Amino acid sequence: MNHILQMLSKLLSVAKEAIDRQGLIAILTISVGNDDEIDKSEQAITVYNELIDKLQLNIPKDVDYRPNIYSYFGIQKKPNDTILVEMMISIFHIKRFDSELFIFKDIGWQKVNEDELQGLISKMIQVLLIDYKPSLSTLTNIVNGLQKSTDVEELIEDKQYIGCGPSMFNLNTFEVVKNCIDIFPKTRLNIEIDKGDVINENIPDHFSKYMLELANFDTDLKHFLIQHTAILLTANTKLRRGLILHGAANNGKSVYIKLLKSFFHQNDVISKTLNELGGRFDKESLIGKRLMASDEIGEARINEKVVNDFKKLLSVEPIHVDRKGQTQVEVTLDLKLIFNTNAVLNFPSEHAKALERRIAVIPCEYYVEKADPDLIEKLQDEKKEIFLYLMYVYQQIVKADIEYLENSRVTEITHDWLNFGYEFVSSRSVSIPNQKACINLLRKLTAIKPGSRIKVSRLNEVIRDEIKVSSQVINDLVQANFNVQSRLNNGYKYWIDLGWKETDKKDDMISFDENENVTDDEFLYEDDLNLGWEDFDDE
Repeated sequence: MNHILQMLSKLLSVAKEAIDRQGLIAILTISVGNDDEIDKSEQAITVYNELIDKLQLNIPKDVDYRPNIYSYFGIQKKPNDTILVEMMISIFHIKRFDSELFIFKDIGWQKVNEDELQGLISKMIQVLLIDYKPSLSTLTNIVNGLQKSTDVEELIEDKQYIGCGPSMFNLNTFEVVKNCIDIFPKTRLNIEIDKGDVINENIPDHFSKYMLELANFDTDLKHFLIQHTAILLTANTKLRRGLILHGAANNGKSVYIKLLKSFFHQNDVISKTLNELGGRFDKESLIGKRLMASDEIGEARINEKVVNDFKKLLSVEPIHVDRKGQTQVEVTLDLKLIFNTNAVLNFPSEHAKALERRIAVIPCEYYVEKADPDLIEKLQDEKKEIFLYLMYVYQQIVKADIEYLENSRVTEITHDWLNFGYEFVSSRSVSIPNQKACINLLRKLTAIKPGSRIKVSRLNEVIRDEIKVSSQVINDLVQANFNVQSRLNNGYKYWIDLGWKETDKKDDMISFDENENVTDDEFLYEDDLNLGWEDFDDE
């Protein structure tokens, strides 16, 4: 007797909201036949009275409801596994998402593992049937039955809500609302907010100071990083980018990773490097995760297969996943991606266009000489205030209808990492890094200047003083990256509309005299040149 009441108390303490009161009332009160074999029991009446009181059920007390339960499910002597599966579906708010079972609690829809579910089922069966205790094999069969049952409905995620413990944050109204059984938030965070909490335009002190240091005291970069942090706490995939924090040690990168991880439930977070996506079964561990955050990104050179998977993760596209002992599945992994790195990554240049709007390389260059040992704790103390401030920031993004967040410094570094805007040429003797260095030097020394010209041989000489590269490659790179044409004049070849940035090269910045006698044969295009560029170097 006391044992069953204790089980009822434990059941209600952990899963009171998971009980479907209307379903339970129907089972207890709707009799579809008579069963005179069950004698009324004072013990059963006591348990049912307690159940009615605790759940505030509007049904008569002092009744032994077992005959109704038996007749409702057509139970003869003892219930079989199929009947018990049906009973649990009728009594519990239980649904399925991503092949996992969820029950509704006071903190919203929560994933329930097999052991926890068996415990809830065992307690509920013993409370309702009083004198029947299911075996372990029976409980296992019930859980398996629930996982496979077509009567268990699928949960549908709602992108406009963020689950925050006992409450939700509504991204339509930017207000805090109570959890609702009809809403399954797409984003479910490890933070508790209350109905009275409101968004705040004032940034918390410690968070503000920390983000400013992380952004090298660049206020524009600080705001850019805060905006992306806000986006990472929502289901917005349009504005979301993979963040790569780059810099040496002692600049707060790891603190950012720890802070961001703390906003997500531990089971929703995975720490992997990019290179760990390359193994056959590596992507299986990503299923069901919400955040992939790591203090290391992996090897500096990213191979083709990893880049292809990385692009699909960034774009939230379907991806094939091999599973050990199971068939391959195609799933869409909706992951937020954040990495730290000390090294400059080398992405294949052919993927630059696809990655350019999907990643953001954040420069973290400020060296913190005396780190605050309590910084992480201080940020955790501000966690709710940080969230409410970030939701204010996100509200401003939504109001402004921003299509794409930009920061010139981030764009510059990201493009450089991706070799974005670089046109390389086929060469066996000059590597891509050396070609890139050559292009950067050309950009440093020259610029498009209509009406100006630079002697080809002089430009080659200046470049070769810095970089060991042939005149042929230099000229090919100029043609490919500056889109200028070469022209013969008085026996010398010049780049047209290209001028020196530095004043000490002004002797070569001579405008063409349109009246000069330059024949059509002297106006040369790259495709028309059959002779070697070096022929013009020895003027």
